[in-house]
Formats: sequence, C-alpha cells, structure tokens
Amino acid sequence: MLSRDDRLRAWLPAIFSATAYLTLIGQASSILRDSDTYWHIVVGQWIIDRLAVPHVDLFSYTMRGAPWITSAWLSEVLYFAAFKVAGWTGPVVLAAVSASLAFFLMTLLLLRKLPNLPVAILVTSGIAMTSFHTLARPHVLVFPLMVLWTYELIQASEERRAPSLAYLPLITLWANLHGSFTLALALIAPFGFEAVWSTDNTARMRIAVNWLRFALLAVAAALITPYGPESILVTLRILKLGAALSNIGEWGPLPFGTANAVTISFMAGAAYILFSGFTLPPVRIAVLLALIYQTFVHIRYVDVLALAVPFLVAGPLSRHLSWSRLQQSRKVIPAASRTFISSAAVLIVATGVIVARMEPMPPRTPRLAVERLKNLKLNRVLNDYYFCGYLIFQGIPIFIDSRAELYGSAFLTRYIQAISLEDVAGFVKLLDEYKIDSTLLSPKSLAVGLLDRLPEWERVYADDIAVVHARKSMIGPVSLK
Repeated sequence: MLSRDDRLRAWLPAIFSATAYLTLIGQASSILRDSDTYWHIVVGQWIIDRLAVPHVDLFSYTMRGAPWITSAWLSEVLYFAAFKVAGWTGPVVLAAVSASLAFFLMTLLLLRKLPNLPVAILVTSGIAMTSFHTLARPHVLVFPLMVLWTYELIQASEERRAPSLAYLPLITLWANLHGSFTLALALIAPFGFEAVWSTDNTARMRIAVNWLRFALLAVAAALITPYGPESILVTLRILKLGAALSNIGEWGPLPFGTANAVTISFMAGAAYILFSGFTLPPVRIAVLLALIYQTFVHIRYVDVLALAVPFLVAGPLSRHLSWSRLQQSRKVIPAASRTFISSAAVLIVATGVIVARMEPMPPRTPRLAVERLKNLKLNRVLNDYYFCGYLIFQGIPIFIDSRAELYGSAFLTRYIQAISLEDVAGFVKLLDEYKIDSTLLSPKSLAVGLLDRLPEWERVYADDIAVVHARKSMIGPVSLK
C-alpha cells in the first residue's frame, strides 16, 4: 500500500518542472529582455550559412578582424533554428524547456536522498533564484548538464569512487554550448579531494589515481570543440579583465540591499543552520562559501548557486534529518506513462494559448531610432551598451558590445568613463578618434545632455527608449521626429 507521501513523490518532478515551465512562458518578454539574444541569433545564422565557426570579430568597427571565437556556437545554432521555425516564440520555448528539464532532473535526483518537504524547499528556491537570470541565451541550455554533472561528482565522492566515464560526453556537449564548462572542470578538484580524504588509507591511492584519470579525460573531452584549447583560454582572458567586468550587468555584484530571491534564500538557509545545528564537511563548506562569494560579487553565478548547492547539502541534510535507509529505498514511484503523456499535452496546449495571447517580443528595442540611423546612412555609431544586440541584428557595425574578452580592460574602462562623463574630455576625444558620425544612447545617459550642447552635434531622433545624435557635417537639414 502506497502512502500519500509516496504518491506525491511520483508527481513532484513533473509538478516542479511544469511550474518552472509555465512561470517562464508566462513571462516570455522577460526571457527576451537581454539584447545579447539578438547577436547570438545572428552568429547562429552566420554559422549555418557558412558551415563554419567565426575566428575574428565580425560585428564592430572598433575591433573588426581582431581574433575572436564563440564558445557557445552550438547554442547559437539552436537559438537561430528556434527563431527560424517559430519567431521569437522559439527562443523563449527553448530556454523554458531547458530550465524546466533541469528542475525535473533536480527533483528526481534529490528525491533519492531527501523527503518531500526539503526537496520542495530546495527546488522552489532554485526556481525562484534562477527565474530572473533565465534568458534566451546560451547559459540556460547547460542547466540540465550542470544538474547531472554536479550530482555525479558529489555522488561519486560520497560513494568513495571516481565519477563514471559515461558522464564525459556531458562535458563535451557543455563545452560546445557555453563557456562555463570550465567551472564544471574546476568542480572535479574539491570533490575528488573529499573522496580521497574521507576514504580508508589502504584505498586512497587507488581512488586518487581514478579521480586523476577522470579529470584528465574530462579536460580532453572539453577540448573536443571547433576551437580546441582556445575555448579554455577565453575563460582565462575574461577573468583577467578584473574590475572592468563589474561594469557589465551580469558581472556586477548582487544587489544585497534589495529583497530578492537570492537574499531571501540565503537568509532562510542561514536561519535554518543557526537554529538546527546543521553542519557540512569542511570541503563542502569551502565550496559553498566560494559559490556564495562569487554570487555576491558576480550575479551571473546565481545559476550555479541554485543548481549545485542542493546536491552539496542533500547527503548531510539526509543524515541530519535521520532519513532512514528504509525510507530512501522507497524513492520515487514513476507516474503512469499515460498520465505523463497527458500532462505533456496539456503543457503544449498551454504554451500555444499563452504565447498566442502574449506574442513575445524583446522589450525596449530601439526600432524607430535605428530606422532613423539607416535613413540618414550613418554607420559609425557610438552605442549604448544595451543596444548592441539590436544594431548587430540590423547589420549596423557597433562600437562596443558584451564580448568583454574581445575589447579588453583598457577599452571597456575608457568607454565606461567616457559614456558616464567621468571623463568629459575623454568623451569628446572618443568621438573624434573613432570618427563617430552618430550616437544611439538611452535618454537617461548623461552624455545625451552634453551632446545637446555640443555645437557640431544635433539631436535627430528621440523617444522614451533611445536618443539619436548626428554630426551636422554628416547630414543635411533634418527634422526631429
């Protein structure tokens, strides 16, 4: 006789997966709010059209022809294919499916170790924390891989064995989908150390050798990309940018002063630890603190925090709760296949209804402003950072975009100081040095007010999204529209 909890366990993976999916589909425009989605689609089309991957910059006039690679080439192909098939609905559904699959797997795997309520809390927290960073961008497509990879590393450590070689294809796929595969490689070290440290003296050498073999094979598997070792070197170049990265939105610090899912989850977790006396082994404390620190410093690490930490704490939490082996053996009772198919059909119908009503489009697109630029035949644009993707999508060369490793620390710092008018003389010098004939900036930009006062510049278009200025010497008499 199955208990009510056992019956619920059969449904929890589907419940949380569907919750994540419908939540994301319901905020489709939010998934498209990052302008990088535009240029990822363009790169995907470039790859498909030429059956090759890029090795130099194709989109800017400031770094045109400089060495550049895309470690997310496969994701970009997938997003382009989705866009080609279903318009903007395609990338939204692709991102939502990937995220919901990750939470399906997370729930399923956590149920092997924990009772229903802790699993529900951990997964709900994960959905909430990742929701604001679930965008139609390559990093979302590796969410399921991150779940599977982290689970296997931790499970292998707890079982005092090396991870299965069957997981190596995951790292190859990850390395072609997104550059964060280097983090997956980095996670091998602490859990390998934990496995070796916690085993008997007689078996330590054997386990150490097995983990070392797995690590070397994982690195080799990660090199199976069109770029080989260059994919790893790109990550190192990004990290060398140092403080300049903080000027890029997702590389900036977590806004800890505001109430958000990350800070609430962090405070709730800290409260539980202080109240219950729950503890972690030293290695896991170090990994947890490292992930928390990185999330506070670079908000983009919130995905790793949300998807990896539940597995980090699951084993110790199971022992803390005295979750017996008898209860663990009950695990998950699979739902009937007919029920699963019916649920999938309901989600498909719901997707159609929601998308048809919402007609997802990227928000705050400077469409009319860019049309004005095209009409005036201006193509050396000093662009606001947020507008880079749409300019690339429209075939207009950009001054700067989010590929920080391409531009380098000095260029990024100079741009930020100029555009924010920290260096007014530097801003004016930038306009002349790069022979800029127009600007496309946010109405909130301080540089807009300065351009209004410079005698050689004229405002030629403005709305609540973007303002366009042009050099008077480059245009004839114009009217502001």
